[in-house]
Amino acid sequence: YGAQGTQPGQFQNPRDMAIAPDGSLYVADTMNHRIQHLAADGTILHVWGTFADQALGEAPGGTFYEPWGVAVGPDSSVYVTDTWNHRVQHFTASGEFISMWGVFGQAETPFALWGPRDIAIDAQGQVFVSDTGNKRIVVFDGDALAVDHVDPAVDIVVAGIVADHRIV
Repeated sequence: YGAQGTQPGQFQNPRDMAIAPDGSLYVADTMNHRIQHLAADGTILHVWGTFADQALGEAPGGTFYEPWGVAVGPDSSVYVTDTWNHRVQHFTASGEFISMWGVFGQAETPFALWGPRDIAIDAQGQVFVSDTGNKRIVVFDGDALAVDHVDPAVDIVVAGIVADHRIV
């Protein structure tokens, strides 16, 4: 699908994608600072996001500074790691902003993120975030409440799935 460029249906460094239950595709169009939602045949359904750098001022919901990860929850809502704004954003399936959480930090709390890259949602709606700069996986429930964090010295990450005695 698509080609290099800035128009809808074109991409600049797409870093991640997620397939929705209906077979449509969400793409983290990283350097265009947006999410593109495509039908199974490649038709553009929705495009949302513009550039904003939280360190320079306002960065309201729906703006991004290099979204790297995208995932679809069991309710078909969409979660995005807004990497250099150090946060996670949550949207409806059509791209309407719901909520966001996270601030730049060095793991002082589960919400203190440093360049989160990827995101995955399990069948219960738990949100797993790879907090790359802090070298950990942080787990939130669907309401953005911290559930747990994964200690990289103890836990094993295989093919994007965290597996240890606590989380399967």
